[in-house]
Amino acid sequence: VEQVEKIASLILERLKKKGLVVFKAPEEKVLEKIKNAILGDLKAEEGLDREVEEILKTHSGAIDRERLDYRRMFTMIKHKLARERGIVL
Repeated sequence: VEQVEKIASLILERLKKKGLVVFKAPEEKVLEKIKNAILGDLKAEEGLDREVEEILKTHSGAIDRERLDYRRMFTMIKHKLARERGIVL
């Protein structure tokens, strides 16, 4: 959470510094919205990770028999599901 706050603050400061936005709400509210957006993305990715782990768990026998690389399979499935669901990783 601390890192999310730092990232959100950096985003806000850079937007202000470059004059890319005009705030219609207090900066604290904008900062909170940025943090919530980041946290929402992280939660979506965590959920995706759990789903991929479950998929791989159901195919663990085949993965072992075929001597497939678990990390590679994890990444391939995760990217496929993310693409299908419109999740940006």
